[in-house]
Amino acid sequence: MLEEHAGLLERLGSYLVLNVAKDLWTDHYASVQSGIHVVHVTEPPPAQGVVEARLRAREAAGLIAYLHSVDKSKASISRLDAVEAVRTADSIMLAWREHERLTDTSLPMDVPSSWSALDAGLLERITSAMSDWRDKLDTLFGETVSGHGGKDTSLPLEDRCLLLALAVCQSAPMPVVAKAARDLQRIISADVASGSDFASSTSAAFAGRGLRRRVVDVGAGVSSNDEAIFDQPGYGRAILTYVWDNYEVMRDPLLKWLMSGGSSEANEHVVDAIAALTLRHGNVDHLVQLGSKSYPVKEELLSALLVQAVQDEHIGRQAWGILYGWASGKERAATVVAACRQVLNSPDVTSSQARMAMVRLRRAANSGHESAWPEALAVFIEQAQHPAGVARLITEVRTWQQSGRSRGAGTAAFLALMSVPGTTTPWLLSDEVPSEVNVNRALQDLLGDIDTAPDAINRLTTWVRQSATDPDTYARVRDGLLPVLRGQKIFKASVSLMQALEHVSVDGETNAANDFWDRLVDPRVRTVFQLNRDSA
Repeated sequence: MLEEHAGLLERLGSYLVLNVAKDLWTDHYASVQSGIHVVHVTEPPPAQGVVEARLRAREAAGLIAYLHSVDKSKASISRLDAVEAVRTADSIMLAWREHERLTDTSLPMDVPSSWSALDAGLLERITSAMSDWRDKLDTLFGETVSGHGGKDTSLPLEDRCLLLALAVCQSAPMPVVAKAARDLQRIISADVASGSDFASSTSAAFAGRGLRRRVVDVGAGVSSNDEAIFDQPGYGRAILTYVWDNYEVMRDPLLKWLMSGGSSEANEHVVDAIAALTLRHGNVDHLVQLGSKSYPVKEELLSALLVQAVQDEHIGRQAWGILYGWASGKERAATVVAACRQVLNSPDVTSSQARMAMVRLRRAANSGHESAWPEALAVFIEQAQHPAGVARLITEVRTWQQSGRSRGAGTAAFLALMSVPGTTTPWLLSDEVPSEVNVNRALQDLLGDIDTAPDAINRLTTWVRQSATDPDTYARVRDGLLPVLRGQKIFKASVSLMQALEHVSVDGETNAANDFWDRLVDPRVRTVFQLNRDSA
């Protein structure tokens, strides 16, 4: 059936790519069929080409000239595989952004021909970013020696913690760096000594070098404002990956330290560091580990990490799978909502990513956990402020009304649509709403539910108040709501709405509460059910 399917896709201007592992393809012989092409990928593309393609895709083609000009003796990319080549391109981008930030310059990188001379400072940074620094790190992380006279000696434990703190924080105030280093050393010592504090005593530490001397010895600088300057993002990334790859026992303490948010002042750097380590080998084992209760994780760090994970070319779909599983659990539902919120609010979110995020938000809202529904509602309200988000919410409402579910993502989506910005006429009562969305039925469902009725009443009150400046618009809104308010099981909600409208006047004359009361309540029972008729 592949030939028939290929023809269908071709007519639609599309195609399908199937990646089949070599072991599965062995001894299988595909006949030559129209529209089907078999390509045997036997080796990865050249790393140089991968890096250049990545830079073009990220609209930084101007950096390719720097790639050609780097010192080949310090930074050879020929031995990199495709995954490492992609990360090298990202390191070059990081060096460029860091250079612009510190020099307060802006180089046009989107068009290579727009400028001719290479910036020497940027070239040096890119060369540094492409180096693996292994020779220097082999020395720093060699056998511990007693001498501390130069930078080429190996580092004691406290200085290794300091170097890792600098690698994560980059440039930061000295107290911040010192605290981060102490936090890491405390975690390491606790793991090794079953809860004991620092291996070295206070007296021994005080007898050693001061913090400023230690910062200088590990390769950083100290400004006149007492700020540690570690202006080497490529070197910092190399330090982290070196320790991760060469000290397996350090992986768990490193993750605990990073996820505890001890250096949250450098939140963006922390998230980048965690992502560089946990996604390094192309699997999601560490993401699953971080989701367990045993980690002192900060929700904002974990959600930001998951956003990077779902956008990763290699483990993105596996990361989406983790979010799908967590969405129905009480422990991590809030993390799922926060991550999906960041994805949806990203300016370059794709339709596929938005769809995946909405599915997980739906699952979290439908889970029944007390906090998940209001958090999903907050995300949906943000989506209701722009056309693409409105279209997504309409899909949720349609799914809800077809499923018959009571309270869940559909009710949250409809409440969010009630706040779509527009004219004095509410958007849901306009002609722009698709016919398959039953607005009256949705309003009756919301007003008839004790949990959602207060939110619905608040939004209906806003509708009436906004339309009250124009009698014709008010009449349209009122007449659209009257059939809804006459529905079964919502008399209490109708009375609550009219009470909320007590001080809303139409064109300075008609009281909205009285107007609704006169049209809704049968004259024969008005003496039993009375409404305050004070004029607005």
